[in-house]
Amino acid sequence: MQLIKRTIKVGNSAGVLLPKQYLNSQVKITLEPLNIERDVIDILIKKKLLKEVIGVYLVGSYARGEQTIESDVDILVITTHTDKTINKEPYDLTCVSKKELERQLKQNALPMIPMIKEAKPIINKELIKQYIHSPLTKKNLKWHLDTTLSVIQFIEEDQKIASKLKETKTSDRIAYSLILRLRTMHIIDRLRKNKSYTKKEFLKFVRKISGSLEAYQGYVRSKSKKKSKKTLPINEAKKIVQYLKKEVTSIRKWLKEKKG
Repeated sequence: MQLIKRTIKVGNSAGVLLPKQYLNSQVKITLEPLNIERDVIDILIKKKLLKEVIGVYLVGSYARGEQTIESDVDILVITTHTDKTINKEPYDLTCVSKKELERQLKQNALPMIPMIKEAKPIINKELIKQYIHSPLTKKNLKWHLDTTLSVIQFIEEDQKIASKLKETKTSDRIAYSLILRLRTMHIIDRLRKNKSYTKKEFLKFVRKISGSLEAYQGYVRSKSKKKSKKTLPINEAKKIVQYLKKEVTSIRKWLKEKKG
């Protein structure tokens, strides 16, 4: 006998509800591939948003072909008026109005420009083509560059205190901030060189800059809200900080030369 059931959340795990008569029986679970188009349309219908939809696009790890069993399915939905996020596991829908999308492309390059570059059309492939060549400018990168320098200043103060205390390792909180900023700078660098971002290349990049993946592992623990550790060598953190400072200077020089 075959039963088709959806998994449900059970604590920190997933499970399948079965009739009581199957108690203590052995069952076989087969994972079916996601039907992304059908599922997304169903979500939009249930949220009464389908009539507002102008375009729907697969983005993130699934668009890049880098998904794992733990990956969320990230979807960009361009609408006539609605700006909101919809989370229905495993789907994360970012709904943005056409007006807001165009404002963000001018005011704040990330995350919209990278999302558009990697987007795989589900509905209306012609619409996304209008935005594929959105440029990086002083205006839409200003916030990212300014806040990166602010984070650097904070981390350098933290490192001074650690030095006085003769500490050699720093926390996951610092690792999280460093990797978040390093990823931002890496994405900007890939965009300005007209190259695609991939997680695989980013991990190689982290290892090249710092010498290991310790900072990234701390970032993952912090992002997952796991118990914080102090495992990132301060000398590796300093290498990342030095790279970030140089990269901010390099990007600002590039923007000045291109008159963006």
